[in-house]
Amino acid sequence: MDMESVLSFLRDLARNNDREWFNANKQRYQESLEKFRGFIGKLLGGMAAFDPAMDGLDPKDTIFRIYKDIRFSKDKTPYKTHFGSWMARGGRKSNDAGYYFHLEPEGSFLAAGVHSPPKEHLHVIRQEIVFNPAGFREVFHDPVITSRYERYGEEDKLKKGPVGFPADFELIDELKYKHYIFSRNYSDNEVLKPGFPVQVAEDCRGLFPVVSYLNHTMSFQGNQ
Repeated sequence: MDMESVLSFLRDLARNNDREWFNANKQRYQESLEKFRGFIGKLLGGMAAFDPAMDGLDPKDTIFRIYKDIRFSKDKTPYKTHFGSWMARGGRKSNDAGYYFHLEPEGSFLAAGVHSPPKEHLHVIRQEIVFNPAGFREVFHDPVITSRYERYGEEDKLKKGPVGFPADFELIDELKYKHYIFSRNYSDNEVLKPGFPVQVAEDCRGLFPVVSYLNHTMSFQGNQ
C-alpha cells in the first residue's frame, strides 16, 4: 500500500491550505482518501478477529471529513492536514468506546477508549471504578498495557474529585479523568512499512481490554 503518496499529499496540503490549491489538487486528494480507506479496510479486517464490533463496519462510515468547521475557530484554514478514523460500533458518530487512527506526517497515532464521553457515560464509568476498583486496576493498571501505551488526559483532569464521590476513595485520582484513553505514536518510517496495517491491528488487540471494559461499563445504567 502506497502510504508515501498519502503523506506527501498531506505535507503539501499543510503548506498550501487554501481552496484554490485544494481544488487544483482534488485528484490527489481523492486518490489519497481512497488509499486511506483501503488501509482502514485492512485494519478493520484484522481487528474483526478479536473485536466483533469491527466485523462488517464500512471504512467510509468511520472516516472523518477533511473539511474543517471554521465558524468558531480562530484558525480559518479550510482543511484538516490529516486523515482520521473512529472505529466503533456505528462508526464515527458513535458514543461507544472504540479506536481512533490518525494519519499525519510526523504525527500519526492510535488511541483507544473514550474521549469526552457524554456526562451520563462518564458518571457510570466513575461509579464502576468506585464499585469495583480491582476490576478497573486489572485493565487500566495492567503492566503490559501501561508499558506499551501512553495514558492520555493528564493535562485536563479535574483538580478535585468529582462532586458526589467520596474524597477519600483509594483511586480518587482516576475519578478526575475526563477521558479514559491509551495511545501509541508512529513514526513515518513505521507508517511506510508494508506490514503497517498488521502492526496497528495488533496494537488495537492490545487495547481491546480497555475498549471492552468501557463499553461493558457504559452499557450498565442500573446505578445512575
